[in-house]
Formats: sequence, C-alpha cells, structure tokens
Amino acid sequence: MIKIGKYCAIACLALVPLLAQAETPTESLKKVLKGYDRFSADFEQVTRKDQGATAEVLKGSMKISRPGLFRWETATPFPQLIVSDGEYVWIYDPDLEQATRKPADPKQTNGAALILNGDVAELAEQFEIYLPINEESRQLFELLPKDTQSSFQRIRLFFTQGVMSELMLQDVLGQQTTILLKDSVINEPMDASLFKFTPPNGTDVIVSNER
Repeated sequence: MIKIGKYCAIACLALVPLLAQAETPTESLKKVLKGYDRFSADFEQVTRKDQGATAEVLKGSMKISRPGLFRWETATPFPQLIVSDGEYVWIYDPDLEQATRKPADPKQTNGAALILNGDVAELAEQFEIYLPINEESRQLFELLPKDTQSSFQRIRLFFTQGVMSELMLQDVLGQQTTILLKDSVINEPMDASLFKFTPPNGTDVIVSNER
C-alpha cells in the first residue's frame, strides 16, 4: 500500500507541469484562428425563430483578409453586399439602390464578425470562451456574453480538421442563425479591390455614426 501511494504521488507530481501548460479555451481559439490570414468560403445561412420554424435561408460567399478586411456577398434570395476596408463598413442593397456606410468599430462589431476577423482579444473582452468539445478532428467553442445587455445568448463555432465549418448565433429573443461554410480555402492570394466599395451612379448613400 505504501508503494502504491508513493507511485501515485510521483505520478501526480509528474502531471503538474502538464496541467500548468494546458491551454485555456481562449488560447485554443487564438491558436486555431492564427493561421487564417486569408479565408474564403461559400455559405448557407439558416435563420430559425424561437419555435424552430425556418424563417430565412440565404446563400452566398465570403472572403476575409486580416486584419479587418471583410466581404460578405449574398446571392439568394436577394442580393446584398457587405464590405469592410478596415476603416468603414459598407452595406449595399442593389435592388433598393441604397448603400449605408458606417465606421468599422470593433467595440460595435458583433461576435460573428469578430470571430471571422480573428479578433480573439476583443472577443475575450466581450465573451466568456469555453471549449466543450476538443478532439483531434473537431473542436466546438462556445461563447457566452459577459454583458447582460448583449443581444446574444450564445455563439458557437465549430471546426472540422482545423477548418471553420459552422457558426451558430442565438439572440436573446431565441432566434437562431446557423452559418454553414463549405468549399473553404485558406490563405489564397486575394485582390485588394475585393475589400473596397464605390457606390454605383444613382445609389442613395446613407452615412451612419461618423466619428
């Protein structure tokens, strides 16, 4: 019995350095997003009401170039373009011939955009980050807002083989939006013009919340 106790004590002592070196969920999220300097994918966005009924399905493509450059283009059921050049965010609705410009302020950016832009430091300021699934081939991160006035109840981010494959957002009203990503490409060259927007002639431009 004495020998068994001695060996258990030695084993526990040997584990101490390993436990001390274990990554926090925030560090794990930062690590998995670190290699995403540029990222592109097709998406299907499904929004459901609190009763579970499908309210809306959008399809399109997205491109990210860090830091701060973002292009989200919806093709169906109606076209819309959201572009960030790091200084401003443009939202363009061609059917309405209307474009809105607002400052790209991280403090006013929602959790999904912060994740896609890899701003883990800002995420950690706004959310508690958990890692309920951490396996070799898949990881699930769950983000819960620190601010009780947040518009989100939770955000979940799923990685398969180290590649972002699904993003789920649930708001305080129970509405759930799931973004499924496919045909993902990491770190391919991108033309800088993709992240710039010039309103077409005849477009009604609305300038919002200028500094």
